Amino acid sequence: MSVDPRFYQIAKNVTVNKLANHIDAKITGGDAHRVIMGVAPFKTAGDTDLTFQVAQNLSTSAKSSGGIIITTADTAAILGSAATCLIVDRPREAFALALAELVITHGDPGVLANSVVDNTAIIHPHASVAPDVEIGAHTIVEAGAVIHRGVSIGANCHIAANTVLSHCRLGDRVVVGAGTVIGESGFGFEMNEDGVVHIPHVGIVRIGKGSGIGSNCAIDRGSLGDTVIETSVMIDNLCHIAHNVHIGQRVIMTGQCGVSGSVTIGQNVQIGGQVGIAPHVTIGEGAVLTARSGVTKDVPAHMQVAGFPAIEAGLFWRERAATRRLLKPSARVQKT
Repeated sequence: MSVDPRFYQIAKNVTVNKLANHIDAKITGGDAHRVIMGVAPFKTAGDTDLTFQVAQNLSTSAKSSGGIIITTADTAAILGSAATCLIVDRPREAFALALAELVITHGDPGVLANSVVDNTAIIHPHASVAPDVEIGAHTIVEAGAVIHRGVSIGANCHIAANTVLSHCRLGDRVVVGAGTVIGESGFGFEMNEDGVVHIPHVGIVRIGKGSGIGSNCAIDRGSLGDTVIETSVMIDNLCHIAHNVHIGQRVIMTGQCGVSGSVTIGQNVQIGGQVGIAPHVTIGEGAVLTARSGVTKDVPAHMQVAGFPAIEAGLFWRERAATRRLLKPSARVQKT
């Protein structure tokens, strides 16, 4: 299953039939008495994993094995009888209700117990370290920091004052600036006639060795799957990384950037200040996103872009120069 047992557990003995009754779904195909053992993204879900799918143009080859899939009747017809389908009108909303029933988040008693803290680590007496936390050698945790249950912090890290870490694993030599929040639930919900249905996020955040996170940043955990920041990534102050983002090695991101959900950023990308990236966009290796760019579509490797919507930087500046020439007042003065 995709959920990390350090942070979550799956409710026992929940069958497909029982869950279908809970979310008011009709079962087609597969085994209604199968016990649900985990949750996973659609592409990686196994026979006992719960997932969901809303794509209307799904290829018949997209799913070759079984699974327990919350979906619509049209999509279920494409998936075929190998899959156990729970038919509903609004799959994403039903999946949110299913996760709330199925996934149990471990509580946080707020006392240090069963944690493994190296004797060379320095933990300020006014920091809060929950049970089942791992903290490596020579790591410093400053005053006011809150380390929630199950968090793993490597060696030689520096966790600054008033940070909040939950549902995350940090490699060695990671620096986290003051006031940063890592591992909170992402921005996911469905609107219906009764209001808002919040979608539980059951992934974590993984941050690689040697990365630096600035002050007052927010990095959300994954919804299904994880938010991943690879090694030697440098993120400046006041940046937001949404759920299920994947940032490659040696990426540099300057202040006040916003990265939407499910964005993939290749290695060695440079991102200027106040850049915004739309959901599900892929940024190729070595690309340069000029400050205040609004990136709304994929950027090829090694391309520099600018503007909103972001386009190739040379074209952007040529267009700006042409616009200035068109708007420039005539130098001639009409004689009277």
